[in-house]
Amino acid sequence: MAKSRQQKEVSLKQFQDHVGTMKVAVFAATDGLTVKDNTQLRKNLREAGVSFVGVKKTLLKKALESAGLDAAPLAAFRGNAAVAFGIADEVQPASLIHAFAKTNKNLKFMGGILNGNWMTAAEVTNLAKLPGKQELIARVVWTIKAPLTNFAGVLAGPMRGFVQVLKAKSEKAA
Repeated sequence: MAKSRQQKEVSLKQFQDHVGTMKVAVFAATDGLTVKDNTQLRKNLREAGVSFVGVKKTLLKKALESAGLDAAPLAAFRGNAAVAFGIADEVQPASLIHAFAKTNKNLKFMGGILNGNWMTAAEVTNLAKLPGKQELIARVVWTIKAPLTNFAGVLAGPMRGFVQVLKAKSEKAA
């Protein structure tokens, strides 16, 4: 069933809002996906806070142009396209789609936009292989914490040795 002009304007407004607040947009070809697979993919992305929308390329082109982004690369996209908008994390949409595509060969990257710059499908795949924001934060915290933990262990060593000597003396005396 065709959308009315009013429904298209509402969709365009939603896309413009997403494009205005996004850090990354990942375009995926969804040709050949079953309804079950598509529903599972949407569920996975929704649980992670990623908006995933099937979109007409003409509406997306208008939304990109209204945000001041170049929409020319959209002309190279063939078939049905869906867009995953990453608002909080730049890597998460690409990594979730990449993980899903490992089990479903019908899902393929078409390209993406990262901080206003277009990326090829290969660049999006490379982005998907990077660790996420939370993992990077955890690595930094661990890197800072490890020397402090080791230092505390070194400082506690002489005290621990002294306690062991006192314990041995008390056991020997008893």
